[in-house]
Amino acid sequence: MIPRLGINHLTVLSALADTGSVTASAGRLGLTQSAVSHRLKEAERRLGIALARRGEGGIVLTEEGERLRALGERFLDELSRLEQEFETECGGQLLVRLGQATYSRYHWLPAFLKHLEDTEPSLNIDLSGRATSRPLASLLEGSVDVSAVYGRPSALPRFRWLKIAEDPLVAVMAPGHRLAEREYVDSLTMGDERYYTYPLNVEPGFEWEALVGPPTVPFRRLTPMPTPEAVIDLVRAGFGIGVFSRWAVEPELANGTLIAKPIGESGISLDWWAVTRARDALDSPAGRVARALVRWSERHEAALSTLGFDAESR
Repeated sequence: MIPRLGINHLTVLSALADTGSVTASAGRLGLTQSAVSHRLKEAERRLGIALARRGEGGIVLTEEGERLRALGERFLDELSRLEQEFETECGGQLLVRLGQATYSRYHWLPAFLKHLEDTEPSLNIDLSGRATSRPLASLLEGSVDVSAVYGRPSALPRFRWLKIAEDPLVAVMAPGHRLAEREYVDSLTMGDERYYTYPLNVEPGFEWEALVGPPTVPFRRLTPMPTPEAVIDLVRAGFGIGVFSRWAVEPELANGTLIAKPIGESGISLDWWAVTRARDALDSPAGRVARALVRWSERHEAALSTLGFDAESR
């Protein structure tokens, strides 16, 4: 007998259960709102029952919807484990899919892979680009097992957050920029500058304003760009200012093609996190990679400190 529902229906139910919103679910899954509504209605039509209803706090699943959601998550979990068993039988290693939110920059990855090879030789990393814009949805869908996320942790119970390191949020500019001599910048000093932005990611709660609050003075020359890399190229050429995690522009700061300034007199720092599914145990392959990221970051920071580089000097 062929099931009436597919994985696409189950992932919609999971997203609705987590967010309580068609709009937020659409952002998490990388779909339009109408596509989410269509998938839900299609599932209900195929089964002949209601799977969700509108409650006081938003969309909630019915009892039948919850049963399907739980089944779907167990199915995806077992499918992922079975894939890993096949990989182990074929190559003797466990495959862990690693993603990084916001920045498709991987200058750190070779050093981490060497650390993993030395400390966890049975684990093999496959890099996934899907987590760049959808780190949490990618975890739920099983397309990644560990997402490196910059910002503040979500309260959603289906994820485990391990802090990798704290890193300042900085304004970056070319060395010859008119603000390069200032000790710090803020929305007042940046008000007339060309400020290039990029989508932090499409999931709810991770846009810059939700993370650091609205600017004191609205930016008057705001130019959205498709990727952080496009912002770096323009800023490096002297055409404006961008805002980044300092770590993300470490190569440019090291070679002197960009300089970084704190945002506000006191500066703003956020955290990098290794995020896994809560159902993946700490001793699972995903949990071991997440903990390896934390240990590697600690050793990296210790090495920089030994060489005389602290967070302020980088």
